[in-house]
Amino acid sequence: MRGVERLRGRGRFAVHRSESRELTLCAVCGAEIRVAGDRAYAFGADGALCHACAVARGGVYDEQRDRWLQDADTSDLEREER
Repeated sequence: MRGVERLRGRGRFAVHRSESRELTLCAVCGAEIRVAGDRAYAFGADGALCHACAVARGGVYDEQRDRWLQDADTSDLEREER
């Protein structure tokens, strides 16, 4: 994941190589997100938002169905990703 690799490159923390494939960072707040297990909101090629940032951007998550019912607004982030 691009975000974790970028963070690892700055030496702020070290993760095992297998863990780096399972982790990414929230595009807004930088929180570490587990790809499997966390209620992350994926967007674009490889972007993600933590649950709190996705909800703050209008996303609505259904706990019972384990899926997003309403998309979070990521239009500004998708422009930056290009």
